[in-house]
Parts: sequence; structure tokens; C-alpha cells
Amino acid sequence: MGDLPHGFGQVATAVTCALALYVARPGAVEKVNNALVGGVVATFLGIVGLGVGSADFGALIAPANQHPEEVVNAFPILFLAMVFQNIVPTVTYQLEGDRDKITTAIVVGTTLPMLMFLAWNAVILGNVMGIDPTLLTQEDPVQLLQSLSDGAVLGNLVGAFSELALVTSLIGFVYGLRDAWTDVLGIDQNKVEEYERYKPLLFAGIFAPPLLLSMANPDIFYHALDYGGAFGVSTLFLVLPPIMVWKQRYGEDNEPLSTKPMVPLGKIPLGSMWKAAATLIIEQGADKLGIVDFFREQM
Repeated sequence: MGDLPHGFGQVATAVTCALALYVARPGAVEKVNNALVGGVVATFLGIVGLGVGSADFGALIAPANQHPEEVVNAFPILFLAMVFQNIVPTVTYQLEGDRDKITTAIVVGTTLPMLMFLAWNAVILGNVMGIDPTLLTQEDPVQLLQSLSDGAVLGNLVGAFSELALVTSLIGFVYGLRDAWTDVLGIDQNKVEEYERYKPLLFAGIFAPPLLLSMANPDIFYHALDYGGAFGVSTLFLVLPPIMVWKQRYGEDNEPLSTKPMVPLGKIPLGSMWKAAATLIIEQGADKLGIVDFFREQM
């Protein structure tokens, strides 16, 4: 049996997911997504349960292994967490604008993944530290974790977790992008005939660009994480939203606030968010252009 054609995996995945989400009813998608989320939690608990016994947490938190000077370089990846704002309009719509429910959904929906990421990193890096800390820069920590004593079971769990997490994330992004495109193009989803007429173009616009990019450059994901987090995501989700909210909320000094801020202190966190993000964008731009290294060499 010969090798599969170039791009077969990308095309098969994109077409399968696109068709499934295209023909399925929203209620059915929600039920499937809830089941998949349950699978994500189950496989995650299995990974943590198997890996925690052999993790060297002492080495993980040892002062010699802490490198705060590298934190700034991690900001592009940290910024990517902000893309959850894609689904906030969808959550707001599905919860019918109920402030308390929306707040609970956003707080719980971001806190749980954060705790999961911390536990995931602690188990994987703790196990790598228990073997040889120098391997952190030489091999994939996940592959090292799979090669431990329970590697067969652990490897299957990691694979299942990765696939389930990918699909659940994809579902959220598809619906978020669909809502964004319908807003931009002025398509009313409540008008079934109008929405169905544009539905093929909407799904093509969601799936085709990333599919073509992944086929053109299979390694583009890693570059996209770096540059997308540093410039694209930070601008779209850390700079523009606060400015838009500020303009909408405080643009007219003589007008009373139509809605009270959900976050305490009002203007302070709102203004701080985009200013801090803009500062980091400038820093990352200087770093990517080599300006930072130039000044380091001159000092």
C-alpha cells in the first residue's frame, strides 16, 4: 500500500468536519460536543493520574530550573488564549443576554481550562525533569512521557485527548466564525431561506483558507503560533475590543452609561488591557526585527 497523497490528511479532516457541522442541527452538535468534552475530561484525568506518580515536582519548582527572563518570549503563546473571545457573542446569544449566566459561563469556562493546562504542564515537565532536564531542549516532552513505564496506555490517552480537544475547539471556532461572518455580511440567521442561500459560502470561507495554508506549508502552524500570537491575536483580541468598548461606553461624555461595566474599576482595567498589549506588540516587533539583539550586542 503506497503512501497517501500530499495533503490527504488535511483534506479528509477538513471535509469530514465541515460536512458534519454543515448538515447537523445545532441541538445535535451541542449534544455531541458535550459528549466530546466529557471524553476530554476523562482522558485528561487518566493522563494526570498515570503521570503524577512519576513526576519530580521538586525539580520542577527548583530555583535552578526557573527562567523568568524567558517569560516575555512566551507571551505570543499566552496571547493565543485570548481567542476564546471568538465564542463570547455566541455564548451571549445562546444565554439570551442573561448577565449572571454569561459571567458564570465565561469565568468557569476559562478557569477550568487554565487549571487543566497547569496540571498538564506540571505532569509532563515534572516527568521530564525526573529523567533528565537537558532533554527539554532536545525532544518533545509529550513523546518522552509516552515512553515511560505506562507508555502504551499513556500514549493512547494522549492521542485520544489531543483528537478530542482538537474537535471540541474546532466546533467552537466554526460557530464563532460563522456568527462573525454573518454579522459582517449582514446575513440574518433567523431568516432560514437567506441563511441557507449563503451557508455554503460561509463554511467555505471558514474551512478553505486554513486548509490551503496547511497544504502549502505543513509547518505553518508553528510559525502562525509565534507571529499570530504576537501580532494578529494580540491586536484582534487585546487591543481592538477594549478600544471598541471604550468608544461605545465612554465615547459620549454627556450620555449616561447604557450598561454598567461587569468588571470592577471600569476604565482602569479596560484602558490597561490595550495599553499593555500594545507595549508587548512593540517589544515583540523589535525582537522579530532583531532590534533587541542589536542593542544587546552594543551593550
